[in-house]
Amino acid sequence: MTLRFGVIGAGFAGGTHARVLARTPGAEVVAITAEPPEHARPVADDCRIRIEPSVASLCAADDVDVIVVASPTYLHAEHAVAAARAGKHVFCEKPLALSLEQGRAMVRACEGAGVTLAVGHVVRWFPEYVRAKQLLDAGELGRPGIATLTRGSFSVATARPWYQDPALSGGVILDLMLHDLDVLRWWFGEPERVYGKRLTGRAGALDYALATLRWPDGPIAHLEASWAEHDGFRTAFEVRGDKGMLVHDSRASAPLATQMAGGPAGPAMIPMTTLHETPYARQMRELVAGLSSGESRFVTGREGLRSLALALTVIEAADSGEVVRWRPPE
Repeated sequence: MTLRFGVIGAGFAGGTHARVLARTPGAEVVAITAEPPEHARPVADDCRIRIEPSVASLCAADDVDVIVVASPTYLHAEHAVAAARAGKHVFCEKPLALSLEQGRAMVRACEGAGVTLAVGHVVRWFPEYVRAKQLLDAGELGRPGIATLTRGSFSVATARPWYQDPALSGGVILDLMLHDLDVLRWWFGEPERVYGKRLTGRAGALDYALATLRWPDGPIAHLEASWAEHDGFRTAFEVRGDKGMLVHDSRASAPLATQMAGGPAGPAMIPMTTLHETPYARQMRELVAGLSSGESRFVTGREGLRSLALALTVIEAADSGEVVRWRPPE
C-alpha cells in the first residue's frame, strides 16, 4: 500500500521532507501548503505536486493519509491537532511543541483519533550517532563515564526572523540543543539531575547555552549549543568509557573515529566513512515502513514529549540557576 503525504510548510524542513518522500518507496507526496501558499511554489514544482490554499484544505483532502507538520514551531500544536481531527497520521518536526501543555494536547489528539504521531528527531538516523549507540549497547566502550556534545550554527534569525523570539522558537535550547538532549536519552536513558546556563541576545541575534546532565550510577554529560557559528554548521561529540573513547567531529576529514586502548599491537584509531545516505531519507523510509507494518520504527509522540520536557527542564535550570531533578512526563 502506498501512503500519500501532504506537507505543511515549505522552508528547509518542509522542502527537505517533500523531496525525500518523492523518492521514498511506498510513499507518494501529493500536496503542500504554506503561508502564503505561493511560498510553496518551488517545492511544488520540484516534486510535481499541487499547492493547497490552506492547512484546513490540506487536512480535508481525501487523497492524503499522512500530514507532515513542518511549519514554524509555534504552529506545531495547532496544525498537528487539526490533522489528527481530520483522521490523518502526523509526522511533526522537532521540537514537538513549545510547552508540555501543547505537547500533551498533540499526543491526546492523535491517540484519541487513533492515528500515529511521529516526531522528526533526525539525529537518531545520523550514522555517527547510530554507531555510537551500537558501540554503547554492545559494551565496546566499557562503562561510560563522560560524554560531551557540541552543536552550533549561524544565527538562524538572519534567515527566519521568528527564530529570534523565544516565545515563537523556544530559543537555542529548545530548537538546537534539543537534538543532543534527545540523543543522550536514546543512548543512556533518563538522567537524574539537570543544570544549565544560557546567554541570549548579548550580541544581536546570537544565542548560546550550556547544560550538564547526570545519570544515576551513570555518566555525566556536558552539552554546548550556539547560534554563533560564523563559519557554518558543526557537530561534535566525545564519549569516554573505561575501555575506550568515541570521537566525532563534523569538520574532520574522517567524521567518526574509535580510539581503543589496544596496546602496542592494536590500532590507536579506526576511522570510518559514514555519509552514504542522507539521514532524512533513512528517517522517512523507517516512518513509511513503520506506518505500513504497525511497528514503532520512528520516534513516537510520547518519546518526543519526553525530549521536549528535558529541554524545558534545561531552560528552567538555566533561568533559576539551580540544579533541577528530572522527572519524565507520563
